Amino acid sequence: MTGFYKFISSLAALAVVPIFAAYALITGKKRRGLAHHFGIIPQIPKTDSQKTVWLHALSLGEVNAAAPVLKRLRKEAPELQLVVSVTTDSGYDGAQKHLKFVDQIVFHPIDCWPFLTLAVAGIRPNLFILTDTGFWPGLILMLKEKGVPQIVFNGRVSERSYQKYRKVRVLVRSLMQAFAVICMQNDRGKTSMQKLGARAGQMRVTGDTKYDMLKPVLDPERTRIREEMKIPASHPVWVAGSTHAGEESIILEAFKKLKLRHPRLTLVLAPRRLERIPKLMRMLEHQQLKFVLRSEVSPSASHSDSIVLLDTLGELAQVYAIADVTFVGRSLIAPGGGHSLIEPASHGKLVLHGPYIENFTETADQLHRHGVAEVVHNAHDLEQRINALLGDSIKMAQIEQKASALIEAQKGASRQMVEIILHQLNK
Repeated sequence: MTGFYKFISSLAALAVVPIFAAYALITGKKRRGLAHHFGIIPQIPKTDSQKTVWLHALSLGEVNAAAPVLKRLRKEAPELQLVVSVTTDSGYDGAQKHLKFVDQIVFHPIDCWPFLTLAVAGIRPNLFILTDTGFWPGLILMLKEKGVPQIVFNGRVSERSYQKYRKVRVLVRSLMQAFAVICMQNDRGKTSMQKLGARAGQMRVTGDTKYDMLKPVLDPERTRIREEMKIPASHPVWVAGSTHAGEESIILEAFKKLKLRHPRLTLVLAPRRLERIPKLMRMLEHQQLKFVLRSEVSPSASHSDSIVLLDTLGELAQVYAIADVTFVGRSLIAPGGGHSLIEPASHGKLVLHGPYIENFTETADQLHRHGVAEVVHNAHDLEQRINALLGDSIKMAQIEQKASALIEAQKGASRQMVEIILHQLNK
């Protein structure tokens, strides 16, 4: 299989270079780090005895998951050379912001043999760590051929991904045999991977490292966030995060009805993709709803708008802290899939979500069992759940206690992961 992939991807590389370069230059996308995509990665100096750990994090979510592991690894083994590759611009920006302590941050090379050859020669890894389960056949096969041990870290497999992998089970099984250890977030993921061909001896259930980076926002910080957003302490807040097309109209329908009962209610609306902001502005204007962009909140302004449209990057996780109730998007409309439910839960908030959360089923089950998450299907459900909660301060306090206990109990995945990494390096 390695020889076949090497031949096909080498032929593809001849077409990829001019097409990809033209696309980057014309559209502006992928222009940053263009050389990295072709495998041209500057070689950083290292001693003969120094080892390099190469971790790949697809996007911002994977960068966040990797951060606590890399911080702990840097502390416990400062002599290691740490290289992080990403695929998306948001992942690169997140890595530059949160992983300043690593030795090198690059864009992942295109999965063609010539580009991979250059990249591997530049990075010279002693261990490769793949965050989640987005397999790169060429790189995995090349590193296996070179004898570089590989680890899957923080892996999860949704039902949709599992069905896709089943269609190419022979390829997936071959790729999984290249990994020394496959670390999954939960037992459900472990079972799925074994059905796809992973050996029992490869598998570990280490939990989700994202829990390790969650810290409660203290009252002074919550006050600062409210003051910056010009939301008075007496105003209840509903944060609807990571929303997708079609969900905002449902949210606004519920919000307008809630305003009749709770006239001080403020909605913080945070679309997953910032490029959708202009469309949402037109929607709000059409419905004659007062709103302000988060980026345009004036320090001298007084609160007069019922909706804050979050048009800033990387702020949602903190904004959840000022909420009385939260909703997590990509879950109301099929096919959905969901987004992180633990971010709002980490602040002790009730997490509302739609029925389509297949990427986070295990997390949702935990939250539901502890009474800190509820499923909604439509605007009526949203209105009823939020209305009931806003009038029940005792229940809100109970949810905060339950959520805090749950989050704390889930921590420890980063410690396990670092132990596995160091064990592989010292073999």
